[in-house]
This record gives sequence, C-alpha cells and structure tokens, in this order.
Amino acid sequence: MVNGQWSKPDTIPEESEFRQNMRKLGKKVKNVVRSFDRYDNDYIEPNHCEWTVMAQNTNFLQIVDISARGSDGVRRSIDFYPRPSYKIGPYIGWRWFFLGFTFDISRPNRAAKMTEMNLSLYSSMVGGDFVFVKNSGYFNFGRIRGFDNVKSSELRGKAFGGLSTYTVSANVYYVFNHRKFSYPAAYNQSTVQKKSAGSFILGFRYDRQRINLDYDKLPDVLKTNDDIDTHLDFKNLSYHSYTINAGYAYNWVPARNLLLAVSLTPAIGYKRCSGEEFSGRNVIKSVSSLNFDFIGRIGFVWNNGNYFAGTSLVSQLYDYHRDQLSVANSVNYLNLYAGLYFGLKKKYRPKRTE
Repeated sequence: MVNGQWSKPDTIPEESEFRQNMRKLGKKVKNVVRSFDRYDNDYIEPNHCEWTVMAQNTNFLQIVDISARGSDGVRRSIDFYPRPSYKIGPYIGWRWFFLGFTFDISRPNRAAKMTEMNLSLYSSMVGGDFVFVKNSGYFNFGRIRGFDNVKSSELRGKAFGGLSTYTVSANVYYVFNHRKFSYPAAYNQSTVQKKSAGSFILGFRYDRQRINLDYDKLPDVLKTNDDIDTHLDFKNLSYHSYTINAGYAYNWVPARNLLLAVSLTPAIGYKRCSGEEFSGRNVIKSVSSLNFDFIGRIGFVWNNGNYFAGTSLVSQLYDYHRDQLSVANSVNYLNLYAGLYFGLKKKYRPKRTE
C-alpha cells in the first residue's frame, strides 16, 4: 500500500503467465484448425448448421487376383471374391466428425470369418483414409484364365476356403487448390460446391498386406502335372508398402445443387517383404518392377443446404509384382445416403429486432 492506496504488483504472477501462454497456444491451434477449411466463397458454400443426421447404406466388395507365369511360359490367374456385404444404419455428425453404426443385412453369420472397417476424413486442405480388412477363408471363385480345358463358368461362385487376407492401410494427402475445390462437398456434405473446380492431390500411403493361399485346397482341374511349376503355390505373401500417390480431382457442377466428383490418384513406391532387409538395391528393383497402386473416388450429390442425397464409390488397389508372381488386392466401398442439417451456427441465425 502506498499513500493509502493499493499499488499494482510489479510482476505478473506465474500462474497468470501460464494462463496467457495457454490462451496464445489455444488461439494458434484454433487458427491452424480453421485454416483446414478456408474457402473462396464464390466457389464453396460452407455448411450453415452445426449438426447433420443421415441414413447410409454401405456396400463392400473385395477382389483378389493371383497371377503367375509358369515354367512353361503360360500365365495363369485366378480371381477370388467374398460375397458383397450390404450394411445400413444411422449417422449423426458435428461439423467434420461423424459417428454411427451399420448392420450387415446380407450374411450376419459371416462375422466370424470376415472383418472390415473403413474410415475417411475430409477437409478442404487435407484428408486421410484408414482401411482394415481381415478375411479368414470367406472367398468364392471368380474369373479363371490360362488353365487348359477350364472355363470360368464351371467354378465361378463356388466357395473356396483356402485363401485368407489381411490388409491395413493408412493414407494422408494434401489438396493444393483447396480454396476453390472441396472434397467435403462430394464425400461428407459439410460444404456445397457452387462452381466447377479441380485440384492436384499429393499424398503418402502405408500398407501392411498378408495373403495366404493353400494350394492343396484348389480343385484338381486347377493343378498341373508335376512337369510344370505354375508358381502359384507361394503359400504366404507378407509385405509392407510405402507409396507416394499423386493425381487430380475435379468437381463438376452441371446445375445448381448438383455435383459430380471424380478423383484419380495412382501411387508408386517401395514394397518390402517380411524378412527382407532394406537396401538401395531392393528399392531400385521395386520401382523398376512398376508396382503401381491406385486410389479412385467418384461421387454424385444433390445438396440444397437443408437436405442432401447422393452416392459415392471409393476404390483402393494394392498391387504386388515380383518375379513371376503378381497379386492384386482391390477394396471397394459403395455408399448410398440421404440426410438433413439442423442447428444453425450462430453467425447464420437471424438477428433479433427490438
């Protein structure tokens, strides 16, 4: 106290400094998060509501193509696929985030042998995908080529329990023209694309693949005599994949509230088999063998800002090619959905008049 009055302290208490630093950090984090969704309003209209509810039907299809060139110079290939799954369920979303659940209405008893999960995050600037698929012998025969006196129609659709697959994939990417082009407008309906626009895409993907084939369980008509090695009896293929994917995406607006979106991003990189040591020679060999992967997206949406409905297809191809053996694993998701928005954001609420 000085002259009967309380004086201000010369130093700010340590706790206050901590709080100030936390507020500054919070503002920086908030600005970074907001930068993910900054638009050119002539091209993109943000969602005016906080909440979204929708019903979605998800259809999953996996195709595994195993191909090898035998000792006789003939290439033989077999396609396998599980029966497609059909799921339906409700979702509720808050801004970027969606939470929901679906029921498999096609074959509930397949759960013991088949597990699959798909998660995608879309913002204007960056996005990501996560895929997990585990199939323990729930496959049917598809197309068959290169075998003497064997027609695909003879085996197509018949069950085969000698193949199992395990796939884990994580993909992140950057959208260059994110102020005018909106991925969310096509795939999670948090914005509306007002004018046509496109963008280059650059990303990185990591995959973990494991494919087991019990050659002895193949039908006798698919086995050759002992004089020919088909190179199909590999038993186990396990590898890690590190790929760079680059491509182009385009949102076409043919009429007001309508959007057709197409995205194509091929990928190339290095695949390392389990037990294989990392070396420059292996990297060069992998690239020279042209092991291409692929990510494709197609979306068609009607969205008037209050209600929306549409369909989307997301397809990811994991390709392995080394020596005489090639294995292509394709994971595909087709979604059908419809929903509505509610809970106007504060800045869009009508102002009260006195």
